[in-house]
This record gives sequence, structure tokens and C-alpha cells, in this order.
Amino acid sequence: MNNKSSILLIISDPVQNNYLKTLIENFGFNVISAQKYDEGFKIVCDCSPELVIIDSNPQGTKWSELASKIKDISRDISILLLTSLIGHDDNPTDVIDGMIRIPLNYVELRDKITRHIKKDNDNLMVRGVKDAEINDPDTDYIDGLILGRSKRITEVKSIIKRVAEPEVTVLLRGESGTGKELAAQALFRCSKRRNKPFVKVMCAAIPEGLLESELFGYEKGAFTGAHRNKPGKFEFANGGIIFLDEIGDVPQSLQVKLLQVLQDGEFSKIGGKEVKVDVRVIAATNKNLERGVASGTFREDLFYRLNVVGITMPSLRDRREDIPVLTEAFLRKYYNLYNKLYSSLSNETMEKFMAHNWPGNVRELENVVKRIIVLGSEKVDIGGQAAQVSITDTAHIEKKTENKDADTTVKPCSLREIAKEAVQKAEEEAIRKALIACRWNKRKAAEFLSISYKTLFYKMRQYNLLE
Repeated sequence: MNNKSSILLIISDPVQNNYLKTLIENFGFNVISAQKYDEGFKIVCDCSPELVIIDSNPQGTKWSELASKIKDISRDISILLLTSLIGHDDNPTDVIDGMIRIPLNYVELRDKITRHIKKDNDNLMVRGVKDAEINDPDTDYIDGLILGRSKRITEVKSIIKRVAEPEVTVLLRGESGTGKELAAQALFRCSKRRNKPFVKVMCAAIPEGLLESELFGYEKGAFTGAHRNKPGKFEFANGGIIFLDEIGDVPQSLQVKLLQVLQDGEFSKIGGKEVKVDVRVIAATNKNLERGVASGTFREDLFYRLNVVGITMPSLRDRREDIPVLTEAFLRKYYNLYNKLYSSLSNETMEKFMAHNWPGNVRELENVVKRIIVLGSEKVDIGGQAAQVSITDTAHIEKKTENKDADTTVKPCSLREIAKEAVQKAEEEAIRKALIACRWNKRKAAEFLSISYKTLFYKMRQYNLLE
């Protein structure tokens, strides 16, 4: 056992276990995981981790008993309880140091974990930095905004980390729905201007006749109806960052003014007053600006000023292996939003997700997941393919529960048997999704699931998944 491992997960649901393990490893921590309480307790005895996260699902042994046994070994081990119960108080108790709420909030999870890790441990590994740097809440903010571990998206996140602090203009490119705004937010949060304003301007949504006054403002009396001074978006962003979305839609009449701001940090408000600002510009477009330069619709000098650093956000079809991770995140987000009981998608639907080209990219995937949850067990259309989704309708369950005479022919079954069957089903589903994401490459799937190749092969044979 690696005694440098900082965090132990004791979570019975294999899908949730692997999902949380992946998130925490993204923070840079070493993570050990167990699904059974007795297995987890043995690991505590062997390696004494800094932090233990346990779930509140009953497994014969109550979580409180397990937590008490861990505290008996060492009071220095912090314990967090993973729970979806609203009634649980977040205040520390004799055996629990805090709660982690389901669905998971990436930033809150990261902050809570770093608070409970011992600050004097020189062996703590967070992206190779020491404790003094761990307290920087922006270190892994990018991973929380831009989900995925594919090669393409990992390269994008690496570029964002490198160019966030230098005061350079960044041009974000890519199809609609690929996450350009999230990339802009990540650049802002990890920049030196993180505590200053972040102002977004959707250039394509503002009529051409109003765009100049929106960006640069106007003086009182500058035109009929200008009864007061109005600051523009650049003034609101002073000291911070302005995000110019759909920069390719800015009319030529305003491109010269934008160029002046980028060159000199100055512009004239409508009405004549000169204004000086300190603003970093991040722009985004789904258009081919080089083609605009060639046709004369976009200024070449402005293009080069904007494109000091260019980042292209990949389409979802170019990062299909991220679809399961994104789907899981959206499922948890909207189940929580609509106050519904969590349930994963059927294998049929996930296979359709993996096969679909997603012309609307991540935004389209999010909308499809949202529609699935809202409609419950109804069929949804994914790119012209109707898929039956195995989502439990909680309202239907509640109604049937109230009817004591319903389903009287159901055979009796112990809760232990039900739990065992549910765990096996979740495990099979997690393995199938991993295989699909890795294009049935068993070695990659085993690495994705953090299990050995031998274990994966055994599980595939157990669940009849061998080709």
C-alpha cells in the first residue's frame, strides 16, 4: 500500500466511487478507493490516510460505527460524509468533520477537501506543489469548468493554464456549443485580474446601431434621448477582463475603435470624451476570420491583435471519450435542479450518445440530458433516433407507494438482495460505458476504471460483455 496516499474513498456505488475518484485525482491528490466498509477500514489501518470520505448507504455496518472506529485509530484523520439527505447538518460531530453533498459541486468539493487535509504534510501532492500553494482556490478551477480527459481537451486546458496569467489577448475559436465561454471564465479565474470585473458582451445579439453605445458608452446630450452619461462595457470592465463573444459579427465601422482600445487602451465615447481603460480582451468566434480578412469584411490588423494566442475548442465528435463524463455531470446537475431521484441512462441510450455526431456539441448534449430528465421515461429524439431511456419516474413511484394494495403479487425480497443486485447492475453499466468510451480497448478501459486488466476481464466474463 502506498503510504503517501492522502485520501481514501469508501463508497459502495461503483459508478459514484469511480466518478469521485476521478474528480479528486484531477485536484492532484493520490486516491485509494474501496466499496466495502470492512475493506476500507483495513486500508485505514494499513496506510492511515489524511482524509476519508464515506457514503451513508447502509451496508450492515452503520457509517457512524465505521467513522467511530476510524477515529479510535487516529483523531487526526478527517472524515467527510457523502450524502444526498437534506436534513444532514454540515456541522462537525464527534466522528464526522463535515459533509459532501450530492450532486457534487466541483469547486465546493475541492475547497472542502483541501481544508481538511493536514497542512503540515510535506508529502502531500497537489500537482507537484507544496501546502502553501494548495490554498490557492484557482489551481484546478479549469478542470471544474471544462470537464473531460480526452487528449484534445487536455491540450486545451494546458494552454489555458499557460496563458491565463500573461497579459495577452486570447482568441477562442470553435463551433457553437463547444464551451468557449467556459474557457473565457477559466482564463479569467486563473488570471491576475481574477478579483476584478469580468464583463461579457454578446456582439451578435446587439443591433449594429446600438453596439457602439453598449461597448463605449455616451455623453449626456450626445444624441436625442441621451439624457444622462452612460458608461460602456469597456468602462465597466476597467481593471478586469472583457469577453467579446462572436467578435466576427462586429461591423467594420466599429473595428477601428476596437483596434484603438487594443493598441492604446483608449477610446472616445459617443459625444467626444476620451476615456483610458486598463482592460484585458478575450474574444471568441465560430467564424473563419481568415476568410473574413481575405474578403475584406474583417480588418487584418485587428485579427492579428486579437489572435496573439489562439485556442481552438474541439467539437464533441472529436472528443467522444468525454461524453460519459459530461453526461454524468449533466445528469447530476439536472436531477438536483428538478429535485428528482438520480438514475443513470440505459446502455441503449449511452450507445446512441456515443454514435451521435452532436452538431450542437456540448450544449446539445446538455439539452438532451435535460429533456430526458424532464420527460422521465418518455422516448427522446437524439439526432433522429428515438431512444427509450430507463429513467425512473419518481412521481409514479410515490403514487404507487401510497396505494398499499398495488403490486401485491411481487415476491418478497430482502433489502440486502436488492442492494446487491443494484450494485451489480451499476458495476456492469459502468464497465459497459467505459468500454464504449474507450472503443472496446480493454487495457484503456481498465485504466479508465482504475482496475487491473485481469479484474476487468473477469468482470466482462461475469456480465457477458466479452466480444
